[in-house]
Amino acid sequence: MPTTVAIAGLTGKFAQCIARSLQAYPDVYIRGYCRSPEKLPHSLLLARNVEVIKGEFDDRAAARLFVKGANVVICCYFGSPEVMVRGQKVLIDACEELNVPRYIAGDFAVDYTNIPANAIFPKDSARIIREYLLATKETVAGVHILTGGLMETFWSEFFGCWDRTTRSISFWGTGEETWDLTTYETAAAYTAAVALDKSAVGVLRFRGDRKTILEIKGCFDDVYTAPLNLVNRGSIEELHATVLDSFRKSPSDVMSWAPKCFAYWCVQPETQLGDTLDNDRYESVQATDLRTFFLSHAVDELHRADQELGYRN
Repeated sequence: MPTTVAIAGLTGKFAQCIARSLQAYPDVYIRGYCRSPEKLPHSLLLARNVEVIKGEFDDRAAARLFVKGANVVICCYFGSPEVMVRGQKVLIDACEELNVPRYIAGDFAVDYTNIPANAIFPKDSARIIREYLLATKETVAGVHILTGGLMETFWSEFFGCWDRTTRSISFWGTGEETWDLTTYETAAAYTAAVALDKSAVGVLRFRGDRKTILEIKGCFDDVYTAPLNLVNRGSIEELHATVLDSFRKSPSDVMSWAPKCFAYWCVQPETQLGDTLDNDRYESVQATDLRTFFLSHAVDELHRADQELGYRN
């Protein structure tokens, strides 16, 4: 019998990376969910064993149609708190009603399970949804995949660290703080493997590489034979104070505080992935390290590496 993997938010780059990873497995049927199927690349729509259901994030009837008969549901939503919380609850309720055994939540972040409940965290929806699954659901089991920071995002304009005009990285701290970094495609490959592993439930941790800013510079200098300039913005404590100040001034202006807030949690020891990972659970997946990532991207294209993912028309 084919395994049906239902992916919510199929127009997103990460969702499409997961779909591509799933295409490598035999007897997998992919059912996507999104509000604008016309935005999907033709190459995805024409791919074998792919069906797309149209619906809004809060459309309970469409959600039930989407999850019906699925072996596992993966949430790849990216949006407002309403989408990330209410939208996921709609999916989870549909899974519970229609006996879908597992739900892979829209996490893919640092180890938020160790962040205090009253602390500011850009993906607070992850904590809310994990608690919702644990507290209210009996049939559907929650699956939470933690990957640290996404490597492409680290170099994107969104994150605000990399300045391609000066070839410099802005950072907070000493430069010796460790970062967990995983590419989209590595995270997607592990997610696909987890989706097809019926025994995979609870929290799983996967990492592509672990580097300090100083080690990132060393790797960059070696691969690109050009120096990466480092710009120290202050201490970790000053970073936290900056985040708090921005949040208090304008909590609804997420872009004013979220990137720095995520950077803060990336370097906190308690929220890092640690040494006990689940990489070895799926030997067929080869994790991409930072050096390999650099070798596959021209230096002037690093800032748009996250835009080159997924399917193309």
